[in-house]
Amino acid sequence: MRVLAILLACLLGFGAARAAEPAPSAAPATPAHPPPATKAIGLTVLGTPALAAGFKHFPYVNPDAPKGGEVVLGAIGSYDSFNPFVLRGTPAFGLGSAWVVMPGGSGSGSAIGHVWESLLVAPADEIATGYCHLCADVEVPADRMWVAFDLRPEAKFSDGVPVTSEDVAWTFNTLRDKGRPGFRIAFADVRDVQTEGPHRVVFHFKSNENRELPLILGGMSVLPKHFFAGRDFTKPLVDVPVGSGPYKVAGFELGRSITYQRDPNWWARDLPTAVGTNNFDRVRIEYYRDATVALEAFKAGSIDARSENIAKNWATAYDFPAVKDGRVIRQVIPHHLPTGFQGYAMNTRRDVFKDMRVRAAMAQLFDFQWENKNLFYGAYTRTMSYFSNSDLASSGLPDAAELKLLEPLRADIPPAVFTTPFTLPVTDGSGNMTAQFRAALDLLRQAGWTVKDRRLVNAGGQQMAFTILLDDPSLERPTLPYVQNLQRIGINVQVRTVDPAQYERLTDAFDFDMTMMIYPEGDVPGNELRDYWSCAARDAQGSSNVIGACNKAIDTLITDVITAQDRPALITAARALDRVMLNSWYAVPNWDSRTFRVAWWDKFGHPDKPTREGFNFDLWWVDAAKAKALAAGAR
Repeated sequence: MRVLAILLACLLGFGAARAAEPAPSAAPATPAHPPPATKAIGLTVLGTPALAAGFKHFPYVNPDAPKGGEVVLGAIGSYDSFNPFVLRGTPAFGLGSAWVVMPGGSGSGSAIGHVWESLLVAPADEIATGYCHLCADVEVPADRMWVAFDLRPEAKFSDGVPVTSEDVAWTFNTLRDKGRPGFRIAFADVRDVQTEGPHRVVFHFKSNENRELPLILGGMSVLPKHFFAGRDFTKPLVDVPVGSGPYKVAGFELGRSITYQRDPNWWARDLPTAVGTNNFDRVRIEYYRDATVALEAFKAGSIDARSENIAKNWATAYDFPAVKDGRVIRQVIPHHLPTGFQGYAMNTRRDVFKDMRVRAAMAQLFDFQWENKNLFYGAYTRTMSYFSNSDLASSGLPDAAELKLLEPLRADIPPAVFTTPFTLPVTDGSGNMTAQFRAALDLLRQAGWTVKDRRLVNAGGQQMAFTILLDDPSLERPTLPYVQNLQRIGINVQVRTVDPAQYERLTDAFDFDMTMMIYPEGDVPGNELRDYWSCAARDAQGSSNVIGACNKAIDTLITDVITAQDRPALITAARALDRVMLNSWYAVPNWDSRTFRVAWWDKFGHPDKPTREGFNFDLWWVDAAKAKALAAGAR
């Protein structure tokens, strides 16, 4: 669940039944839509796409990047399915869009473009924009009540079967009806889908308020209807999947490794959305028990590249000979992306966390300054917003525009939103938390908890107790000091670390007390917010609403964000929502980084021009001369 939000964002391209049944068909015909709008090669939520018809490639790629070579990447845990679209099973890493060079993850971090593709492709240097890929053009009328995609006749799946409008309609209906709950939430504003011949598909909307909806639909992975016919879509897929993307699954050992082979005859290889990408002939993913083992594999030369998300490792573990003699390159790469939110999320379905004062007390006891100094080598910034590192983050008190949204909702909003700027406790990093302990105990006393015989108990004499669920042993290091602070005031706190597959099962069922959760965000938040924090998602098992939020004010503000008609309105609505979320104390804010720490064996070339995202391994290539020199020098 910690990566579920990331998965859904990737599966939708932007951002983010049990028994076998007959495949759903396209919806019945609907009344004729208004006269066709002007056809275009791309869409954007606000403004106009930067590139015009006839562009040759994205400006940040190397159009002459050589093809060839093999790359080995690492993943953590295991996998048992090639279907990332449903709750059951743990999907294989690399089924999707970017070859995420990561030390952990079970495959949930990437999801479109390698095996399956979408109608639109999101460029790395534009905000909330998509350009036609599977489609040749797209149109949205002036009233924005529908979107139509005209498919490229040459688009084919890897088995040679053409991609048709029936595949698009079937995919939409199947993901909505049988996919992860996030799909139903994302597609909630779609009235129906209609095919108009083999190469045209039209989605009709319930209203025109959701400006992001055409992009969401354009970012949907298009699946082959004929391949899934006769298969139970809700079950894990263990057969080699059929897709329309540049790579095929060439071999695998279920749960241990998977190899992707680039298709030299890929139908889209010369499209402007594909030029300069997908440069590796083969990509092999090797699975490791945990991040420590994966790091040692990288040092031994068994993995070609990785990003490092543990600050201590970056500071102390990259001093091996290959780094010193230049065979391994390590680099800190800045980015300009929103960092979203990471924190210890409290499951408000549990009695212990129903009281907001208890949740606020939990935040008093996390000493970020000490951890950043002693564990993180000063590498991180404190998370202070659900929209960190963006102009959507709130600060100070709400302005007049925000108050227009907040005042009608006052009865369902924490009073502090209107009176007190949101702050988090700050220490001197020495470990002295006297003031923070005092503040926490005061809040807990207000909530009916007192310390007796070194135990924090309620009026009935029951000790406060809960477990923090983690999916990676490396997360224990920053969590244990927090646990010690909680224990010092008499709370019985345990830490439980499980493998990624078990973690996903537990969090999908909301069977946990507290966990470290990541809510990724982009420049233009949209329907994913409903999956994160809406009442509709609260009881939908498998949704990203792990905190159990259900508040009329939050639901209303989410709608305000989604329906914002321009950037100022979006900023106002997002900041108002941010204030309510922060002051509801659903989570203990952690930290974030505005850089990527990346290390690789020196066999690669990459574009000179950086993008907003800083680092995109999908644009790299194997430099034959470097690879030969590296092999000659031995790893």
